Amino acid sequence: MIQPHMATMLAYAMTDADIDKVALEKAFRFAVKRSFNAATVDGCMSTNDTALILANGCAGNRMIRGGGRSFYLFREMLCEILMKLAKDMVRDGEGATKAIEIVVTEAGRQGEAKKIAYAIANSNLVKTAFFGGDPNWGRIIAAAGAVGIPLPVDEVRLAFGNVTVFQHGRGIEGKLPSLKTIMDREEIRIVLRAGMGTKDWRIFTSDLWFEYVKINARYHT
Repeated sequence: MIQPHMATMLAYAMTDADIDKVALEKAFRFAVKRSFNAATVDGCMSTNDTALILANGCAGNRMIRGGGRSFYLFREMLCEILMKLAKDMVRDGEGATKAIEIVVTEAGRQGEAKKIAYAIANSNLVKTAFFGGDPNWGRIIAAAGAVGIPLPVDEVRLAFGNVTVFQHGRGIEGKLPSLKTIMDREEIRIVLRAGMGTKDWRIFTSDLWFEYVKINARYHT
């Protein structure tokens, strides 16, 4: 059960930094939104989630307050750590064999980018295609197009890694050798450019294979 906001997960972050309480909470919420709350394995949420951060001030630095250079540096490092943990959580998903980063860019609003990204990440057809090593761009475009956001099809572009597979409203042929190499990787990045604006969102997800069904079919409360 992994779908924002978190899922059956307890996450604790600790720092020696001397940081103002308000600034710490602000940085933590920013980082959690872009890490744990941007990860999904199966789209199923749990009521048992907790993410905490503690700061003891032992570093003896000048107190970090919101808005300054030291705050943004602290926030950046915190994001980096939590994103790594979120990726590890997805990679360790029940029976997962591949970790997939889905980036939606050029959306009109961030909410739209987020909605499209989740639709792709939680599509069983997309996830099983990744398990099978099938660069099925049609399943991804269909998932994006089914969320109720009017996409300008001729402006939409989709890439697996650095290989563009869809643009100008149609698939691009002759890319299979390069795509096979990408689909064989344990970590795959896909980028969908919506062609509507400047907003973006990124989600970490996994593939879906037989072991996931076995684990959850045999699970008893």
